[in-house]
Amino acid sequence: MNRILYEIKCRCKEEFSVIKKRKSTNRSEGKPLQYPNPNDIRSKTFQLKYEKKLSPIAKLLLNSFQKKYFYYAIDDILYVLKSNPVERTNLLEILYSPIIALQNNLSINFFDIWIHEISINETPKVNKFLTNNSQNFEKFSYITVKLLYKIKIPIKKQESLW
Repeated sequence: MNRILYEIKCRCKEEFSVIKKRKSTNRSEGKPLQYPNPNDIRSKTFQLKYEKKLSPIAKLLLNSFQKKYFYYAIDDILYVLKSNPVERTNLLEILYSPIIALQNNLSINFFDIWIHEISINETPKVNKFLTNNSQNFEKFSYITVKLLYKIKIPIKKQESLW
């Protein structure tokens, strides 16, 4: 049969090539990382007190991180806030602090973390000693971040032969 195909190919004298699509071994190769299965994940909620004023762009950006992979959120912050380095640094601090807590306390890999929910609750700083209800009080924000993470079974080291 190979000989017949060879003869047919030689008669038409056309060049052709067969491209075999290789199987992707890397999950993220050309595709976004998929949201984890509910059976494989755990969650942890962090509440952060942020005393500086959040801009409308920062609020919109934080709210857009719902059900997003952690590194995609970092990439969004770096891209959107190129022109405002102070706010970019502040938002990165907001996201990095719970991620580092997870990594240090539970030995979670940075690549196994998703942001499930982020909520922002602004409350004014109230002075108990002033009786008038002035609207000029500074506001601070409570930012609640719920993270999903995978726990992998630790790999057992093979014992040496000697």
